[in-house]
This record gives sequence, C-alpha cells and structure tokens, in this order.
Amino acid sequence: MRSYNRFTTDLEIDCVIGRKRHKVALYNLSSGGCMIETPTKDAVQDAEVKIVLTGKAIMPGKIAWRVGKNAGVKFDLPLHQKVVEHFGYTTGEDFDRDDPRDRFGIPIVESLPVAVGLIE
Repeated sequence: MRSYNRFTTDLEIDCVIGRKRHKVALYNLSSGGCMIETPTKDAVQDAEVKIVLTGKAIMPGKIAWRVGKNAGVKFDLPLHQKVVEHFGYTTGEDFDRDDPRDRFGIPIVESLPVAVGLIE
C-alpha cells in the first residue's frame, strides 16, 4: 500500500544526479517521490538526486529502484500535495461522462462517411 496518492505527469525536467545535471522524463509524482526515465548510468540505487520541478521547487531524494531506463525516486521530505496536484493529473477523469451511451454503457459516436475507390 502506498503512503501518498500518485499523479500522472508528462513533463521533461532537470534532475541533478551526483554532480551532473540531466534532462529526464517525469512520469508520475506523489508527495513521497516520483518516477523518472533517464538513460544515464549515474542513476543507480541509493544515488543522491535533486528533482528540479521549478526554480524554487527542488526536491532532494535518493534513487529507490532502477529498471531499464526507469527509476523511482524517494524524496527526503514530503512534497506539499498542492504542488503535486499542480504538476500532475489523474487519468480517471470523467471527461466524457455526459456523452450519450447505448444500453451497455458504450459511448455512441457518429459514423463517418466511407470513402469509395481503390488504393494502389
């Protein structure tokens, strides 16, 4: 069981691993840590990192795990939940909940006209 809610992100951020600054992909974020993707070999388990969310929001932590290019970072101190919500989003949003649906709950979409002809 996780201690904090995780939010999906789709950002490219700076990350300091050891003394080197790298561009990494930030895949998810919670108050307790995050998951990044980086090809650098410096991102080994227990390596000290700084996740640079903005110029003023820099989160120190350690690499908790590494699988391929993905790594989990555990923050030294919790990140405020409002900051997490600012950068992340939940994938369970009901953006289409008011769309018309059939009796099975499947959204009804209009049929597009079919093109006629041969493709060679």
